[in-house]
Amino acid sequence: MKPRAILIAGAALAGLAGCVEEAPMTGAGLYGEYCASCHGADATGDAGLGAPDLTTLAARHGGTFPARYAMSTIDGYSRDATHGPMPEFGALIASPIETWTDPDGTPTPTPLSLILLAQYLEGVQKG
Repeated sequence: MKPRAILIAGAALAGLAGCVEEAPMTGAGLYGEYCASCHGADATGDAGLGAPDLTTLAARHGGTFPARYAMSTIDGYSRDATHGPMPEFGALIASPIETWTDPDGTPTPTPLSLILLAQYLEGVQKG
């Protein structure tokens, strides 16, 4: 290939690189990437790893999905002895900060990734 053709081809590829967009972040995508390997693709847990069934969070919290609890557990901010080897994902899934309003009406600056994961988990709750 001649040098001029290489330059033109290179310029065309560089132009296309600017057109490629990253896929938008979704709760399902984040769950698949960070959570499914332990909690299962359907979020029902993995007895071999001892990971709990995430589809029963609401049932285990009086019938209301505990978004604050779920987000603080994923982030690693709030943990107790029952969480065993679960990693702290806050640093791994850093994202822009959004305002999440808790059930009491308190607006709280929260990483978007945590909000999306909580929304996804709320959507997979059983009855």
